[in-house]
Amino acid sequence: MIKSNSPYYITTPFVSSGSGLTSQNYELSVWVWNGLKSAVPTTANYKTTKANPTGSTGSDKINIARIVNDYIEFKPQDTNSTAVINGNNQQWVKTSVIYNSNLVAQPQITSLTVLFSASFFFSSTCLLTLNGTQHTIPIGATLGIPGANAEDIQIFVDALPDYSATRSGNVVTITAATNELQSATSWSVGTSAPMNVSVLTTQAGSAGAEAPQREATSLMSLGYSYGDEGDNITTILDNTLIPTQDYKVNRSGKFVVPILISETVTSPITVISYPNNQINFSVTEAATTTSSELVKYIWVQCSEATSDTYIEVVFNSKTTTLLIQDEYKYTPIDIFFQNKEGAQQVLTFFKEQKSGLSITSSEFESDRGQPVQGYHQFVRYNVQGRKDLTLNSGFVDEEMNEIFTQLLLSERIWSHNTIVNGKIEFIPLNIKSKQISYKTQLNERLINYEIKFEYSYNEINNI
Repeated sequence: MIKSNSPYYITTPFVSSGSGLTSQNYELSVWVWNGLKSAVPTTANYKTTKANPTGSTGSDKINIARIVNDYIEFKPQDTNSTAVINGNNQQWVKTSVIYNSNLVAQPQITSLTVLFSASFFFSSTCLLTLNGTQHTIPIGATLGIPGANAEDIQIFVDALPDYSATRSGNVVTITAATNELQSATSWSVGTSAPMNVSVLTTQAGSAGAEAPQREATSLMSLGYSYGDEGDNITTILDNTLIPTQDYKVNRSGKFVVPILISETVTSPITVISYPNNQINFSVTEAATTTSSELVKYIWVQCSEATSDTYIEVVFNSKTTTLLIQDEYKYTPIDIFFQNKEGAQQVLTFFKEQKSGLSITSSEFESDRGQPVQGYHQFVRYNVQGRKDLTLNSGFVDEEMNEIFTQLLLSERIWSHNTIVNGKIEFIPLNIKSKQISYKTQLNERLINYEIKFEYSYNEINNI
């Protein structure tokens, strides 16, 4: 899966694999769409032409990540019970290359066959014209007698720098080293009749562009790779889009395990709570090539496990364990975010919470009237405010350091605890914390993280 928040390079050789010719330029086309993999749009979303003025036979690279990145606006998905729902945050990306070269604008004769005639056996020399240059070939030397000898022609031509020759009986095949237009005629001295010459191989192409090559189609998400991983990182470990480990969850909250479904085989999924199996959910997801269905969210409604202590989510023979926590002092807050793989992930903050409001405004000086009459000499306008939110995770294991890293690096974050019109809605947040000091059990023993957020909208609605 292409992770479009990091570089993804399309590497294209300047030498066409179809014709073997060095192109003057090539055109890269990129299609981006949502839906069936086979339903490629008729018109490419992006085209670029790269010239090859130096006649290089190497390769060229184009980073398409930022080109395709804009075609996804990440939106969180939810439901109100344990289920498997579509991710809806992916697109198909197809790339294709068309080579252009003047060399394929006319037929290219690259191999010719000289049929050596026995009627010229007693001739003393042979005149052979290759691409406008006449060569005099003494014949008979290899047999020690005067007369024509096909082997003499083969030996002579094979020694020329721009040609090679092979022989089978009296048939000599001459091949040019270059693909430019070639011609050949052969005469025997003492007669006006030419020796037989026939074209064996003709390499031809239509004027201008060749047929499309190097076509590839991949799924794309708003994921990224780390700086020490390099470019073109597409691997997804076990097709699970979060680390497979233990997570603490709020009994009245929810959790999401994002997964990548196969295009060819079915995918069994189970969600079971223990010890009493109060959640006992299983489903087999069919293979699909629809982009919105390839990433699934296993949504776990933890409140369905009214007294069980943990939940196991099993997919692709890997188990993600949810440890159910009961918090009596604070109201835990579920924070959803776009993670490293471009999928929806949730992290619950259990402990102390603080909120505040920051105000911005402008003012001007007025002479509307006297202050004793209630008039403002300094009039305030363009008043706006933004709330902030400080959350504490509660004690977590050291392996959660990676999850907090992905949270701080995320471009899209929401809280999912606010009820609007009778429904819990996603409320957009931005990270206000600008750094994190990783904690370990060796140094701190008990690990708690405090993260600062701010609401991603103005307190006074002005949009």
